[in-house]
Order: sequence, then C-alpha cells, then structure tokens
Amino acid sequence: MAVLELFDRFPNEESARRWFEGIRWPDGVVCPRCDSAERVSEVKSGKPMPWRCYACKKHFSVKVGTVMESSRLPLRTWVVGIYLMTTSPKGVSSMKLHRDLGITQKAAWFMAQRIRKGWMNGQRHSGELEVDES
Repeated sequence: MAVLELFDRFPNEESARRWFEGIRWPDGVVCPRCDSAERVSEVKSGKPMPWRCYACKKHFSVKVGTVMESSRLPLRTWVVGIYLMTTSPKGVSSMKLHRDLGITQKAAWFMAQRIRKGWMNGQRHSGELEVDES
C-alpha cells in the first residue's frame, strides 16, 4: 500500500477506529475485561471510551488491552506510525516518527517501543503483508 492510499483509506479518526475494531473483534465486540459479548453496546457520547459492557459496568475502547492503551495519540496517528515502522526496511528512528507524525520525540519513542513490544509479544497482525528481500 502506498502512502497516498493509506491517507485515502483513513481520511479521519472514525475510519481508523472502525479498522482497528474490525481487526480486533472480527466476530463482534467483546469486553476486554470480562470477555462478555452479549451485553456490550456502543455509547453515542463522543467520549474516548465508546463501548460499554453492561455485564461488568465498564466503558472501554479498541485501545484497551493493546499497546495503544493509555496513549493519548489518535488512532489515525497509530495507523501511520505502524505503517512507517512496518514498511521501512532499515527501521525507523523515533526522530523520524517525530518529524513525520508531528508528535513530540518522547511520544514517538514510546510509540516505537510499544509497537516493538507488540511484535515481541506475538500480537496478531492481519491484512496485506509485503516482504523485502534486502
């Protein structure tokens, strides 16, 4: 996927949220705290925790229980950061993420560390994958 295609596919935060939700919950939303799927509903409040589990009475988002948890960065920024880190054959420095994403160097460093942690923990990746032989 080219960078322009990435921006076309994710024009706003809502599209990024729906994409992450589709990857995380392909069979429907499940509460990350109690694993309930029957008593979960979307709350139309505009708050950062758009889902509510009526079994355990907790609000949650697609970030809960992932490397993105407790991050204030928008999901769209995470999409671009993950794209940059996975498509660069020689890796990406936190300074490059800082410049390309328009975030602080500290936030870029934490993002890179969390993405690497996700790779080490064997978190599932899906979708298109391109491998470079270099």
